[in-house]
Amino acid sequence: MHYTPSEVLTALNQCQRLFCFFTLCLEATTTLQLTGAAFYSMLTFISDWVCPLRFRNALGAKMRQARLVDLAALDGSWSVQAGTPIKYALLGFDLLAVYKQDSSVLSLTYARCPADLLFTTDTPEIPVRYHPSLQDGAITLLRTKEGAQEWQKTIPYWDRFQSAIQECAGQVRARNREQGYDYYPIELKRFDMSKVLKKAS
Repeated sequence: MHYTPSEVLTALNQCQRLFCFFTLCLEATTTLQLTGAAFYSMLTFISDWVCPLRFRNALGAKMRQARLVDLAALDGSWSVQAGTPIKYALLGFDLLAVYKQDSSVLSLTYARCPADLLFTTDTPEIPVRYHPSLQDGAITLLRTKEGAQEWQKTIPYWDRFQSAIQECAGQVRARNREQGYDYYPIELKRFDMSKVLKKAS
């Protein structure tokens, strides 16, 4: 079956985003201007946001990660407590809660999404050694429109794609621990792909 360059680029972009989401292999550092509020939608400020890795307040001190219940237990009026921010909580994908509140500037290191591949000559942003794995994943995605029987023939490609993710995630996990980051890549090896395949067949 023939696939257009647009379909191929779409599949490659999907795989690169999945790769970065599961490995957190791309990161960036920026600043976040607080406005004295307790809650912030991070995608409003950072379009390539995936998750926070480390926050530092205006004094350069690392802010500690917490849950909302932790903040509520610590201070019943935590959402209106003025002062230098010392803790943060992440709710869902991008809702950030800050304790305490002021109008300072935070330094933020975060895991980010890759830039989309727009042309066939573009180079993926993930580490070079994993570029072939994007092809493996894209082949599986492209073949889905041919039906379950044809798609199942591509499972070895998807297995290679998943193995590359696990390998890279292990390296990033070790790096994040060394850097003292707050978030690590998820453990894909705990995910049972066989259940998905049984449903597909």
